[in-house]
Amino acid sequence: MNSTPKRSILITGCSPGGVRHSLALEFARQGLHVFATARSTKQLVDLESKGIEVFPLDVTSTESIAALKAEISKRTGGKLDMLFNNAGTMYEAPAIEADPVRVRQMYDTNVFGLFDMVTAFTPLLLASVAESQVPPTIINTSSILSRLPYPFSAAYNASKAAVSSYSDTLRIELAPLGIKVVTIFMGEVATKLMFPDSISFGQDSLYVDVEANVQKRSQEHAQKSMKPEDFAQQIVHQVLSNPAIGKNEFVWKGTNSSTISLLGSVGWRKIFDSTVESSAGLDKTEKKKAIFEKGQRRLRQE
Repeated sequence: MNSTPKRSILITGCSPGGVRHSLALEFARQGLHVFATARSTKQLVDLESKGIEVFPLDVTSTESIAALKAEISKRTGGKLDMLFNNAGTMYEAPAIEADPVRVRQMYDTNVFGLFDMVTAFTPLLLASVAESQVPPTIINTSSILSRLPYPFSAAYNASKAAVSSYSDTLRIELAPLGIKVVTIFMGEVATKLMFPDSISFGQDSLYVDVEANVQKRSQEHAQKSMKPEDFAQQIVHQVLSNPAIGKNEFVWKGTNSSTISLLGSVGWRKIFDSTVESSAGLDKTEKKKAIFEKGQRRLRQE
């Protein structure tokens, strides 16, 4: 008697020390056939030792995506049950001083790479619709910062807002095809991606007077943030517990995610301003004065 094949899931960006690594382990523990990816499979030895299949993937390269699609198709007979778009990068800088090259690189990963993954792998998900007892699912990782005016993270916030809007629209478009789309609004989770060891605006920055405040903000939030393994357990449970289309399509998990979700839906538009200004030192009169004066001096020098 043939056993029922495991449901398959492809997860992007599974490098160690982050949420995606923990997600791969947790989905495997729940009995799914996990395909884990990273730019280099050398980073995935731990996952491979636990029976998880690992593949190289650069989501900014359409050639890399196509090669992965071919490999996954060989192993699944051209089908896929779940696609978890989790690859991402973060860049913190004042909005008007951000390096445009780094911003575009971040968008290539966070936004356009996600778009390309959905386009490439939707045919494999479609191939699973007729045979699967539950709808094939695309899971896209956004952030609470897509709903929060978090200072000195404007480009990242905007990239995640793009993911949120795209994912929500995709949900409507793919439902008639029998494919479910879930958007994860990720709160604060203790990873190096979310809380880098150092943040530097540079001595010439108009905002150098609040750089220490931003560094302190990062350190304090990291100490209070959810552990990656706890986040992974909650996400996997939420995704698998009610797989029907129309159910659990917006998932808010991670530290402060519930608060942002609630206040963002019932509060006035600027409800978060005082909190985020304070966390970045922008509520202090002397700091604002210093920033203003630097701006005026910069104007006179040009």
